[in-house]
Amino acid sequence: MPKAKQLTVWTESAPGEIGRVARALTKVKVNVTAFSCQSLTGLSPIRMQVSEHTKARRALLQLGLRITEEEVLRLTVADRPGALAEIGVKLGEAGINIEYAYGAVAATSRRADLVFGVSDLSGALRILRPLKLG
Repeated sequence: MPKAKQLTVWTESAPGEIGRVARALTKVKVNVTAFSCQSLTGLSPIRMQVSEHTKARRALLQLGLRITEEEVLRLTVADRPGALAEIGVKLGEAGINIEYAYGAVAATSRRADLVFGVSDLSGALRILRPLKLG
């Protein structure tokens, strides 16, 4: 069960901000492999995983943006009813809070990539390791 590095870019909630961030990454040939954004009052987070962490960070700092880094849980699971429930129940029983999550399934895929920001990453890894999720 892999841990993954995530960058969170804090931007104004305004038209064009995702485009500005994505364009900066494109210019340095960094691919975004997962992302989530949320519009909030004040600064809004764009959470992302990228192909080249150091290049991405450097490019985004040049835009004058605040960036934070976190380790998250990134799971590839079978695309089937109950997969998310199994994860959520196991983490809940262990007292591990899911602070946020995002994921997607390609229309032609039988697997989903799910990303979880959790209150206890090492505990989540220990609890979920024995599950057959894929």
